[in-house]
Amino acid sequence: MTLIVALILLMAMTALGLAGLQGAVLQERMARNVMDRQVAFQAAQAALKEGEWRLRHADYTLPDAQGDCTAPDCLMPQASHASQWSTARWRRDGVAYGDSGSPMPLDTYEPPRVTLAALSSSCPEAGAPCQARIEVTAFGWGARQVTHAVLERRVTLMLPRESGEALIQARRAQADNHDTRVIRSSEGPTRPAWREVLR
Repeated sequence: MTLIVALILLMAMTALGLAGLQGAVLQERMARNVMDRQVAFQAAQAALKEGEWRLRHADYTLPDAQGDCTAPDCLMPQASHASQWSTARWRRDGVAYGDSGSPMPLDTYEPPRVTLAALSSSCPEAGAPCQARIEVTAFGWGARQVTHAVLERRVTLMLPRESGEALIQARRAQADNHDTRVIRSSEGPTRPAWREVLR
């Protein structure tokens, strides 16, 4: 009887020990995931700050008169919706971190990336600088490839007159290119530019 009772107690203690061990492993995984998300958040925040630095101190490419721009540092003339991009597109189209000279975020799977898009722009009067509302979107990885964070900030930027007018022209060209309204005529459906529709 003593042996049977001892075996039962030993099995109960083993089960309690295993339950405690599983709880400890689960807590350790949760802590690692939280820390990994914090690393991704800090990497995205660093890229966001570098995006703002790039707007104020570095060169960036303006779109052409048709609103097209293929350079990775392009100031796109429309909202980029970059917060919905896949990781593969961020690797392809995002500008890699490192231009500002700031130290690279630690423990990241790869350098974070940033993209810039002009939401609106206006040039008030001849000779005065233009003003643009810029959307800065940043993507950061954690220590693992599957962990990432996306941050977005909107800033107001004063542009030289030539740059502001080029951006306005590019936005108009983009509006023409993306217009989907169809007007039917005697010759069949046509797809005119938006300025012609409003006449």
